[in-house]
Formats: sequence, C-alpha cells, structure tokens
Amino acid sequence: MKKISILLLLIMAVLSLHAQYNLQNLQPQYLELRTSTDNLIKIYPIKANKVFTAAHKDISKFTNLESAIRLNKIVVTEVSTSGTVNTLYAQNISKETIYLMAGEIIKGGKQDRIIGSDVIILAGEKKNISAFCVERGRWSAQESGTKFEGYSNGVSQNVRKAAVISKNQGEVWSNVSQVNSSNGVSSSTGAYTALEKSKEYKDKMQAYLSVFHSAWDHDPTVVGMIAVSGNKVIGCDIFATHDIFKNAYNNLLHSYITEAISNGSTVTITMTEITKYLEAFLKDESKQEESLRKNGDVFMHENMKVHISVF
Repeated sequence: MKKISILLLLIMAVLSLHAQYNLQNLQPQYLELRTSTDNLIKIYPIKANKVFTAAHKDISKFTNLESAIRLNKIVVTEVSTSGTVNTLYAQNISKETIYLMAGEIIKGGKQDRIIGSDVIILAGEKKNISAFCVERGRWSAQESGTKFEGYSNGVSQNVRKAAVISKNQGEVWSNVSQVNSSNGVSSSTGAYTALEKSKEYKDKMQAYLSVFHSAWDHDPTVVGMIAVSGNKVIGCDIFATHDIFKNAYNNLLHSYITEAISNGSTVTITMTEITKYLEAFLKDESKQEESLRKNGDVFMHENMKVHISVF
C-alpha cells in the first residue's frame, strides 16, 4: 500500500510539472490592458495562478542577452574566420546563466544576425548557436572583426516568425525588406537596423514605448502577454516565471510594436476572438506542441517549459 502511495505521488509530481500551460492556470486580463493612443496596438497581460507559480519556483534566474553583451559576460563570434551564415559561436565568460531568445539582433561580425532559436548557455559554457542574417548585402568584417559587440532588441514578428517557424533564410530576408520598405527606409547593405536611422520610425517607437514601458514590472503574477492589431493577434509569449518575462519584455515590445507600425491597423478584434485564439493552444496541453507546430514554438530546459511563443 505504501509503495502504491509513493508511486501515485510520483505520478502526480510528474504531471504537475507538465500540465501547467493551460487556461486553468493562465488567464488573460482583459481589464488590465494597455492600448496606444491611436488604438493601433493593444497588449493584454497573462497572469499565472499559485499552482503555475509553485510548479516553476525552482527555475533559475537568467541574464538576458542585452545585459550579457553590455556587461561583457558573453562573447559571440563567427564560427571561423570564413564564417557561416546560419551558425555562430557563443562563449559564456560569466558565472551566470544567459538566456538568448529567438529574434534578438546582434550587430557586427560579417553581417548582422538574429538569434535563430531560444537557447540557454550555462556559466563557462561554449556552444554553436542558430542564427539568421538580417543584413543581406554585407559579408565582410568591420572594426570588431568576427565579433558581435552590438545589440538591437527584437525584430518584427513577421521576421521572427520566418526564423522560428519557417527556418528559411530567404523568407527572413524578404520580411526584412518588407519592414524597411513599409517604414520608408533603406540601406546599402539591406540591414534591418536601418530602421534605427529613421526619425519617423524612432519617434513612433518612442511614443508607443512610453505607453507600454514597464507596464507590469511590479506584478509578480504576470508571466506573459498577448498583442493585437487590426483584426488579428500579432503575438503571444508566455514564460515560466515573472522574472524571465520581465527580462524579455522590452525585446518583445519592439517586436510587437514594429509589427503594428509596419503592418497593423486600428484594433477591431474582439475579446471573444482573442479567447478563441488562446484556447487553440492552452485548452488541451496534451495537444499543445501539435497545435503550435505551424505557428508557434515551445522552448524546454531541463525538462521544463520555459517559453511558449505564438505568432
């Protein structure tokens, strides 16, 4: 009898680890939304209950890529002097664990890249990482040589989706061109970061950031958000803990806002439609990975879901 009880407890413990990313534990807060003054984009926080929070309480804290680069805690280079477009080499030279998220832009090397998929690099660890080029017209080292010493937040959702879902370099380039064209910018090398030289784009971005910046920094129950523009959801990201969400927040804001500026329209989508969207991947967790195969991604670390991204 005692053995059966222990076995049941073990089974319940395993189930509790995996059966968490669902509508019983995660709920959008429709009354706590933030919306831009022109109604081009609305963002709703997603809150976790005590069950979800308890199940993820032992997940380590991570340093994000922006901080790691700024504080010289990570070294990212081309894999060799000749380089390879879709692979980079990263060394964590700190005593912290660093979390790189798909879509983050790093500048330098032979051409600017974005991180191709979420990856965690432990203290002292060295590894090759997936990447996609977002500067089609350059293949030559600059002052930094083969190193990447600059950081530039996250790319628009369409570019991010091309990397994460399609995993297609040509599609990434096509979406980079579309975003730049939509914002009236260009560069001799076709760089995504040409956006940073546009006063009009920067003014729009700053106006939106002033509305959404640090919106839920001090609410430990917020672990994700869902962004909408026009009649559709432009992105949804959910994390295992509030700390991971908080570290990724500014990066994701840039992705969502750039998508809305480039391809959005006045919000018309209803709360009923948003709920239906969430139900597609949160109603039945046993079918979650299957439902996300075409339009989302699940990032696991040490057998735990750390991040769900949906496009």
